[in-house]
Amino acid sequence: MQSGSRYIIATGIGLLALSILYFLSLVLFVPFLVTVPVIFVSLVFIFGWILKNAVSGADKIKHPAWAWVMLFAGVSVVVYRFPVLAVHYGGWDAWGIWNLHAKYLTDPVNWKKMFENIYFAHPEYPLFIPAVNGFFIRLFAGKYVMAIPFIFNFCMTLFIPVLIFLENVKKNIVVAGIFLFLFAADTFFLTKGATQYADTTLAFFFLCAFVCVNYADEDRKFVLLTAASAGCCVWIKDEGCILALIFIVFYSQTFFKKKNILSFAIGAGVPIAIYLIYKIGYAPLSGTMSEKDNDMLSHLHDWGRYKTVYHFFIDNVNKKFYYVKVLFFLYLIVCVVQRQWPGKQFLLIICCMAAYTMVYVTSSGSIEWLLDTSQERLMHQLMPALMYVFALRFSEIQFSLAQQKTE
Repeated sequence: MQSGSRYIIATGIGLLALSILYFLSLVLFVPFLVTVPVIFVSLVFIFGWILKNAVSGADKIKHPAWAWVMLFAGVSVVVYRFPVLAVHYGGWDAWGIWNLHAKYLTDPVNWKKMFENIYFAHPEYPLFIPAVNGFFIRLFAGKYVMAIPFIFNFCMTLFIPVLIFLENVKKNIVVAGIFLFLFAADTFFLTKGATQYADTTLAFFFLCAFVCVNYADEDRKFVLLTAASAGCCVWIKDEGCILALIFIVFYSQTFFKKKNILSFAIGAGVPIAIYLIYKIGYAPLSGTMSEKDNDMLSHLHDWGRYKTVYHFFIDNVNKKFYYVKVLFFLYLIVCVVQRQWPGKQFLLIICCMAAYTMVYVTSSGSIEWLLDTSQERLMHQLMPALMYVFALRFSEIQFSLAQQKTE
């Protein structure tokens, strides 16, 4: 793995540890003066462990300076466009749910009062993002209440294209650069990050799981990082349970090898255990969980619901993910030309989308309202991982052609 990629992964895992430790400090009434040094020491250990040997020759990018110029230019575009596209105070879910929860978590005495706001603020949602932002808001004595969530979401948004670039630049600079600038020019992608919703953060950790698992055979460290990234999806949003479960099923042979079981158990077990503790011990029952839909089975045979989901999907693809659609068909064409089946990671993402579709089909209430308010966000969660899969395949094709010419 590229050394730059390790820094990004380490930051993500460090934030996961921070959110868990801060949540536990509130549950166990640990004084903040004790919590801060414990978190600091934990972060130093995590970064040291992940970054160990990161500056070895295999991790260094051996390319002309213009590869770095390309990276700097792409990052500069994101840095310039992100504040311009940002909504003041974030979107509704930001100030009405995620940032509001963060404010509750800055109060060690009254933080549980958030559970009283059942009807509007969704206190049953997982606390990864509120715990991270709440910790830093409290650390800076409440001086940067609006700035901290903005910075957090900017980092999550920026990490995605940079990570994909770094993981492909050694294979093919041109492909890596094209994908970097596709993200930088994607107004919808940047806007979703700037709304300060949880979907971009979920997309980032889902992408991290895809990246890390490709190194799982090299070192058990990456098995743990893969499992932790997948487990973190659960601690970010409830639909992360679907993504984590499908990911674990697809890579069960890797995770449940005798030599990898402990790494998997630690990586995935810790965030999932915290999620269950929160859900069972603290969070109120959500409206969707408490409702009983007696027509669920009948929905499965209602082809009109499938058509509705399909029409919304096509509309979202054409309006907000058009270049992903083009790359999708190019990927399939490459598979046909090479006489190969689509890769495991591609099929994994298709299964995730199919699972999301079935949630819509079997859900109660107005399916049109659900699709209108959430489908584009669910697609946004999967898009970075899908782009990573495309970039890997296209980089490998270019590399193999170059190799044939030299031979």
